[in-house]
Amino acid sequence: MSAIRILEVFAGHFDQNGDSGNTLALGRRLEWSGFDVRIERVAAGEPWPGEAPDFVLVGGGSIPAQRDALPHLLAERDRLTDWVAAGVGYLAVAGGYALSARSVHLPGESAARDGLGLVTGRAVALDGLATGPLVVRSTRHGVLHGYVNLAQRVLIDDDATALGLVERGPWAAAAGEPEGTELGSVYGSHAHGPILPKNPVFADAFIRSGLRRRGLAEDYRHAAQHEHVDALARRARASLAQRLDQPPPD
Repeated sequence: MSAIRILEVFAGHFDQNGDSGNTLALGRRLEWSGFDVRIERVAAGEPWPGEAPDFVLVGGGSIPAQRDALPHLLAERDRLTDWVAAGVGYLAVAGGYALSARSVHLPGESAARDGLGLVTGRAVALDGLATGPLVVRSTRHGVLHGYVNLAQRVLIDDDATALGLVERGPWAAAAGEPEGTELGSVYGSHAHGPILPKNPVFADAFIRSGLRRRGLAEDYRHAAQHEHVDALARRARASLAQRLDQPPPD
């Protein structure tokens, strides 16, 4: 069996809040399950792999970093569209999530630009920086914990599937509103943090979505290392919930 390939996009632009931790968590969880893993990285202006990887990860970056990266991403839009149509696992968070929307209005600019269109929604500029914990209840993934540090917000279309509903967020009157998006093997969230190590149930769902294309989803199984780190994640999330006066996570 060939190695599972993970492509981390523009880490120099999109690791403002440690989102490369998603790449690390994804690779480790696959390795613990017995898969051979190869992590590849592409920088802005470099050639992309010709063959589809199994997973693509895009993190969050500053507004200047997003502005610089967007034309390079748009140059690869057709490639990314073909990959996700074929079932490649795609996870974009924070600024990367905003750039993945159909249109993106960057703070400080007078008009919206085209985005990647992998997310059925639009990214709007906020009046100021929204910063604080994010707690989301998902019917598929349980309670998700993350952190937001953004001057943008993605507003998904009414018929799009959200990751879940906000229980606590840094936006005014956010409770009950949709957070993130989930469409096939495409996932997006405002949450920095990174999101995968904090939320192992969600991490497993993302992993299986990307493995399904190669018929390997059922081969992904937990080992002792999964149980150890997942117990640590549960303790961390329980502590966060207590500090935020939220119910204990599932």
